[in-house]
Amino acid sequence: MVATFPTYRGLLNFLRMCVSCDIRIRYERSLYLRILRHMNIRLLDRYFLIETLPPYGIGLMAFTFLLFMGRIFHLMKLVVYEGTPVIYVLRFLIYLIPSFLIFTIPIALLLAILVSLGRLSSDSEIIALKSSGVSMLQIFRPYAMLALISFLIVNFVVFEGLPWGTRKIRHLLLEMVQETSYFSITERTFTRMGHILFYVESYDPATQALKDIFVQDARNPKRQVTIIAPKGKVFKDIKNHLMVIRLYNGNIHQMFSMKESYQKLHFSTYDFRVDLANRINGRGIMRVKARDLSVSALRKRIAKGKKAGEDESGDEIELYKKFALPFTCLIFTLIGVPLGIQPKRSRRSAGLLLCLLVVFVYYGFTIFSDALGRNHTLPPFWAAWLPNLLITLAGIYLFKLGYKEQVPKAFEFLETEWIRFKNWLQERHS
Repeated sequence: MVATFPTYRGLLNFLRMCVSCDIRIRYERSLYLRILRHMNIRLLDRYFLIETLPPYGIGLMAFTFLLFMGRIFHLMKLVVYEGTPVIYVLRFLIYLIPSFLIFTIPIALLLAILVSLGRLSSDSEIIALKSSGVSMLQIFRPYAMLALISFLIVNFVVFEGLPWGTRKIRHLLLEMVQETSYFSITERTFTRMGHILFYVESYDPATQALKDIFVQDARNPKRQVTIIAPKGKVFKDIKNHLMVIRLYNGNIHQMFSMKESYQKLHFSTYDFRVDLANRINGRGIMRVKARDLSVSALRKRIAKGKKAGEDESGDEIELYKKFALPFTCLIFTLIGVPLGIQPKRSRRSAGLLLCLLVVFVYYGFTIFSDALGRNHTLPPFWAAWLPNLLITLAGIYLFKLGYKEQVPKAFEFLETEWIRFKNWLQERHS
């Protein structure tokens, strides 16, 4: 039998009319129900997926863009203040995508489920489907398929994408140190590098020779150092991310603030080092955390730390989180479907608000559990898996109520209080 979506939508509209208007048309209604039951079940799954995929894609792009905004500010400072080419900024953004997808994919999936089911529920299509004999498990099936695909994608990102992005960022950092203006020196111009003020009268890029150098180092607040030398030379230490300025036959003037004393030293050769990696890291773009490492690298790091007698509970928690984070897709689906089919919400914006509430509760539990694990109140395993267990139990409870077509008492209480609040506002306004 060939079935199309307009025909399916027409059946749903008829059933919704029968439910909302309480029309007792036994023969026609039973005929439509028999046709609907014998329709290809893939059509039902396809219908739910078509309703879900657009908000899924929009939510994924929106949440990923919001996370990008936190890094774009630091990257723009590199472009404006350091003269870094824009192509490096774009490459940084590409390499940062895996670290964002492990969070945005589950959140976008939850938003898509709540928005799509909220729209179907507000239009009484969920009631029409249930009246035709479609069970809760049949409604849950297409979302379970989408959750399983998202689960596999997040697994790939956690175990392959994050280490790939970390390696690429490190290589890009080396390229920036080699090719960008971090090694450029401008003649007759004061250049500030953090707490260091640098000035050179003349500079030869071919030989890297300097003449009449002035350096003021204020990194130590208790001691201010001023270095003056007639000539010098620039060396590049790419491996250690250092720029070495070697000065010849100069003087070091030191002013001590605590003793209010002055000291002058003469040198024949003096190496002044600038840590370029710290300069770039200080801009907030290169923050390699434990969760960005591969499983093997993280296990080696934990074993090395334990051998040295260090506390590795934080790294152990991150190791267990690598296996716990992908299950967020399945958990959000388990709790999102019963929340989405509730017939009490009439506005589609309620799906977004409910999504933010669930995300806030889940990641609030995650942060709290992580803190308990780092304080040795919880073992590292339970610190990583406890939020998943709690939200899974809540999802099973809501799914059980949805299967029995019962509304949670908490929802009834909130709806009653909301109606009272609106009535109170109307009375105050009148």
